[in-house]
Amino acid sequence: MDNSKLLEVIAKYANYDPEKISEDMSFADDLGVDSLDLVDIISALEDEFKIEITDDDLASGIDTVGNAVDLLKAKLEEIEE
Repeated sequence: MDNSKLLEVIAKYANYDPEKISEDMSFADDLGVDSLDLVDIISALEDEFKIEITDDDLASGIDTVGNAVDLLKAKLEEIEE
């Protein structure tokens, strides 16, 4: 999966250069994303990738960009099955 679309969505809401975002970055600590911004990011990812992210999906937490990448990959694999 190409992460560029994901990084563009995150960058839009974090006001951050997508080329400088890495998977080990924390949404809160590194990108300055608060909980409301994270809700917006999740909603935008659902729209962009035509997926549904449930509360159960979020139960394990999405603290880093890598967590978001892993969740997105899992959701896209579900669609392909």
